[in-house]
Amino acid sequence: MSDDRPFDRGLQPERTLLAWRRTALAIAVGSVFGARLALPVLGAVAVGIGLLGAVAALAAYVAASVRYRRSHRALVAGEPLPGGAVPLVALSGAAALIGVAALGYVLALAGGRAFS
Repeated sequence: MSDDRPFDRGLQPERTLLAWRRTALAIAVGSVFGARLALPVLGAVAVGIGLLGAVAALAAYVAASVRYRRSHRALVAGEPLPGGAVPLVALSGAAALIGVAALGYVLALAGGRAFS
């Protein structure tokens, strides 16, 4: 039988998990919305970047959940906490993709107006 109670009264690991989940969901929504906004200007590139950002956000969401379970087990057992930065890398990649899409969008708009 496993002990699935929270590790402490402050619930720091649980709050951290919720923060990672909120961030991943915000990145996913931002990626999809940004793709929708940039679609008329960037075309299929916007869809590709939006999907990549959403997939990276989903990977961060899953990785954060896995890391929480590992951390919870380690804390209950009195073992060292697991390492790894998969959620951070995934969300950084998604944020970079959103930035590239935004830059492409602005440059495409500026280029289109310069030639009009």
